[in-house]
Amino acid sequence: MSYRTNYLHTYFKTTVVIPDSGKKEYKAVWLLHGYTGDDTAWIRHANIEELARKHDWAVIMPEARNAFYTDSDFIPYYSFFVKELIPKIQGMFPISSKPEDNYIVGSSMGGYGALKIGFTNADKFSKIAALSPITDIEKFRNNPQCPMDKKTFDSIFGTAKKIHDNQLATIFNRLQPRQKVLTVCGDEDYMHEDNIMFKNFMTIHLTDNYTWMPVDGDHSWVTWVGNIDKVFKWLEN
Repeated sequence: MSYRTNYLHTYFKTTVVIPDSGKKEYKAVWLLHGYTGDDTAWIRHANIEELARKHDWAVIMPEARNAFYTDSDFIPYYSFFVKELIPKIQGMFPISSKPEDNYIVGSSMGGYGALKIGFTNADKFSKIAALSPITDIEKFRNNPQCPMDKKTFDSIFGTAKKIHDNQLATIFNRLQPRQKVLTVCGDEDYMHEDNIMFKNFMTIHLTDNYTWMPVDGDHSWVTWVGNIDKVFKWLEN
């Protein structure tokens, strides 16, 4: 679907998969793409329709362009997602609005988005899963393999205060969310060290509600597609 948003004043696309079992309301997975992706990224790389049928869940895949699921000077994406997109999708489709029926998942930039949106919206999401998430945006910016140029990064996280305020650890410490959280990272991922540090942080602060899933692989669709079924199984339990 494509529609003109009130927050963004332009047309944005969202791909929605609804099972054909005829339920009045479905549980939903909000599945977020990474940097340079779009609303079709997950459905092009993985068999999302089969996962939706298998679990009898709706899957919502919104376009995020390269906004990092964050409000910035050029696009108030976070506000759009939380205040406009979620209620619009839940109003248009047979999707439950109960937090226990909504899960948020993402890879790379989308993993950061899933954790950030999940942490700040415990009233909307009961489980959060992130594959190869960007867990420290400052270290990500300074990583030689970071795909973002300085101009794009600064347009989103332009000041030291904004970087600090948007760090996942800062958000977690401020809000103390208690949802169940899973992070997945390949042993050859260029952000593996950052993910290990985040794993240690979450293990201390979230204890039994946190799950770490180490896997083989690098920062690529091969790794994410190879493990998305495990993520959906984790969501189901």
